[in-house]
Amino acid sequence: MVKACFDNIRHDWILKNIPVNKTILNTWLKAGYIEKKRLFPTEKGTPQGGAISPMIMNKVLDGLETAINKKFPQWKNKKVNFIRYADDFVITAISKEVIADEIIPLVTEFLIERGLELSPEKSKITDISNGFNFLSQNVRRFKDYSIM
Repeated sequence: MVKACFDNIRHDWILKNIPVNKTILNTWLKAGYIEKKRLFPTEKGTPQGGAISPMIMNKVLDGLETAINKKFPQWKNKKVNFIRYADDFVITAISKEVIADEIIPLVTEFLIERGLELSPEKSKITDISNGFNFLSQNVRRFKDYSIM
């Protein structure tokens, strides 16, 4: 999971890399938000819950799956899989070592360029038999190898 994703996305990276009208995109990024009749300007990140925020987040993380697939093609037999919904994602692999030694450094480097980082509180390495939560669902493998 990404730490304070909507709060930390780099505007310069967004403006350089997201193919949207730059004037409109810059205006949206700087629009800020109003709470209790007070304007809070946006200097970095993007207001979470804004109409354009999910599109921006998806564009910011586009390329992560490609980077993972490039480093771990299916024929390398490390069984790496990537599942993403907005700023939430799960990466599975054949072993904890592949995750810790190869995938986390790749993801960390990918995120740094965008002004983001992995959240230690939200991220964990676990065995599928112990399960994990993703998008309000608990995913785990039971002894009979079914996944719920």
